[in-house]
Amino acid sequence: MMPSTPNRQINKIVSKSESGSFAASAQLVQIYSEGMMGAPVDVEKVHYYRIKCAEQLTSANLRLASLKLMGYRGFESLDIPFSQKSNVTVLVGNNGSGKSSVLDAIQKSLTHFVSRLSTRSYNGDQLDEFDISNGATFATVIPEFKVAETSFSFELSQSRPMIEPRKKSKFTELNEIGNLYRLANTEKKELSLPLLASYTVERANDVTTKDIEESDEILSSHTWDKSKAYSKSLTGKADFKLFFRWFKEQVESENDESSDIKVIKAQIESKESEINSSLMKSILSNPETVETGEILIKQYEDQINELQEQLNEKSNVGNKSLDSVRNAIYKFLPGFSDLKLKRAPLDMVVKKDGQEFSVLQLSQGEKSVLALIADIARRLTMLNPSLANPLEGSGLVLIDEVDLHLHPSWQQKIMQRLESTFPNLQFIVTTHSPQVCHTLDSDNIWLLKDGKKFNAPKGVRGAVSSWVLKNLFYVEERPPEDDITQRFNKYKELVYADQYDSAEALKAREVLIDNFGKDYDEIVELDLYIENKEWEKEFEED
Repeated sequence: MMPSTPNRQINKIVSKSESGSFAASAQLVQIYSEGMMGAPVDVEKVHYYRIKCAEQLTSANLRLASLKLMGYRGFESLDIPFSQKSNVTVLVGNNGSGKSSVLDAIQKSLTHFVSRLSTRSYNGDQLDEFDISNGATFATVIPEFKVAETSFSFELSQSRPMIEPRKKSKFTELNEIGNLYRLANTEKKELSLPLLASYTVERANDVTTKDIEESDEILSSHTWDKSKAYSKSLTGKADFKLFFRWFKEQVESENDESSDIKVIKAQIESKESEINSSLMKSILSNPETVETGEILIKQYEDQINELQEQLNEKSNVGNKSLDSVRNAIYKFLPGFSDLKLKRAPLDMVVKKDGQEFSVLQLSQGEKSVLALIADIARRLTMLNPSLANPLEGSGLVLIDEVDLHLHPSWQQKIMQRLESTFPNLQFIVTTHSPQVCHTLDSDNIWLLKDGKKFNAPKGVRGAVSSWVLKNLFYVEERPPEDDITQRFNKYKELVYADQYDSAEALKAREVLIDNFGKDYDEIVELDLYIENKEWEKEFEED
């Protein structure tokens, strides 16, 4: 605990710092660096609160709290709050409703955040003139983030040419939080940084032999540090070529570690052999040399203890990054195991239900998921060097059409597996799939329509897919323009009008049975109605 501070105002800031506020700790760094608020310059306290700020940031999760759009594309004004209780927000709506536009706005915002985390350039993507809504003179995107309990926002704006006054972007709070992260990272190299990543529909481009063959074209001097974790993270693609190169180097490193372990074990065995040798027994049995023997044994034991510590360190650390990525893939793709490299010819292979396949032989859906999960996991391991489980790192991930190329049964599992594999990541995704939506609470789903947002109807979670289609996506259970649908609706109308024995009804029933079969539930239901009506007629006649 630091000595008491000189006035009540500073005491309040100290209290907030001790309660876990990294913002208060950063404020105290400034106070004692510049001698503010009547406090003297104090190098010791500056160092203390820098370390404290770094430690507090390490455990602080980043989340997008809300997004405000003004004059942006199809939105005159839109304000979307994102759940702070759930890690998932899903955007649904017809084609052209603006789902991808919302993700684009967030992605452009994140490029400015990344530039302040990984560089000092402050260069992020700007809004273009085509981003400005028809009839508007400017477009503005305002994301609000939360890091622990501290909120910050910034404005990204673009004005039409020859319009005055021009709407300017504002990055003051973002610059401050970026400075805090860099300050903390300077003081604590093992500090965790948040993942910021975006995956568009282009992420599903096929994994090809080029991704493997051309992986060595990446600079051989590539350093896998935290700043590189942001490389191409917001381009929209899961970079399998970069993943393959990283995986290859991690395997080589793992093999080097294994060789080191073998050498250390051999050295330990050699020392133990010296202690248990017949020569040492002879030395110890001779009164004239026993003291020398005891000294030698003590030296050998000290050397063995030192070697044992080295062995434990290497064995415990192993290759955490590689293990984390493999575990993420196995957790996401049950039945997959033993992901490894082959040297001749160069390839990446994995066992699927015990049978070995090249990753190039997997289905498009499997390759798409593998590339996505591998990319997220690889970046998390680089950004969280001190976490026992790097997959528990925090951050924000955008995925457009999360159901793309996935079988309906996979669509039902994708969100739960994302949440369980990466428990501290916030996911904002779009989808056209009722199978994705009926695994989520209605509160976590926004419907976009006519430039506005609407709450999803209650009861989406656990509902049958046809109900979700009709009540969330406004899609009829049957294709309305299809001939069979029209015949079915007409037949149903005739049956309930008690005209089921008309020529038109009998012909329609024949066509429907040929299409559905006579045991089709709704045909059976209509048949029961007809039987009851016929029974009533017989009863009346009697």
